[in-house]
Amino acid sequence: MSQNTRLSYSAAAGSADIPKPRQNPIKEAHADQSSSHQQHAPREQQRYQHGRSGHKRTPSPSHVPKTSSAEDSVYVLTLLTDAKHHRTLTETRKKYFPPRLNRLEAHITLFHALPGSLLEESIKPTLREISSKTNQFHLLAATPFRLNKGIAIGLPKSSGGDDARQVHQQLKAAWGDFLSRQDSGGFAAHYTIMNKVDDEKEVQKAFGQVQDEWKGCHGTVLGLSLFKYDRGNWVHNEDFKFATSQ
Repeated sequence: MSQNTRLSYSAAAGSADIPKPRQNPIKEAHADQSSSHQQHAPREQQRYQHGRSGHKRTPSPSHVPKTSSAEDSVYVLTLLTDAKHHRTLTETRKKYFPPRLNRLEAHITLFHALPGSLLEESIKPTLREISSKTNQFHLLAATPFRLNKGIAIGLPKSSGGDDARQVHQQLKAAWGDFLSRQDSGGFAAHYTIMNKVDDEKEVQKAFGQVQDEWKGCHGTVLGLSLFKYDRGNWVHNEDFKFATSQ
């Protein structure tokens, strides 16, 4: 995501170069994200939100970090991309995502619910270490594919997909003891540009349009961005820049 713009999120399992269009439609794990300061959180993550009565909503068991006690806060980790790439994907998302649900900007999520209780002890030190040893890398948002009720654009293995997966695997290895069931699963880097549309004809029509019109979008992954989920908002916490390639 861009350093100075608001974000958005998604992650999915899969080992293929790009998930196949319709055979195994992937459900968007979390709808969205925020950037430099604050923004509404995805609908799924609203399970952590305080209701009007002031009581916390109960999170889905698969979204709960495996820590010794209930977490007061959780954090989301995304890729940080150059501003031009981010703007292009965000405009594409705005074109297709249902406006009443599209609270955030384009994003690629690596982890959805990192425990706040381990932020200083484990999460940030690991992010600093791995970021310092990782070079910036090229990405290409290239291949549209179908979600269950929407559309996503994936990264080929040779154009950022493998690099993003390698970063994800290193972090998952370091954090495996406390990750939620969702975050312990597989990862395939992609942008969700449409989701939560019940009308199959509408989705298929939009998918055909994206297939015809999308020419790909090159960019650079500059690092990682960490956001705190705060009662329905994503609040930017810190960026972790990758090394500049020599």
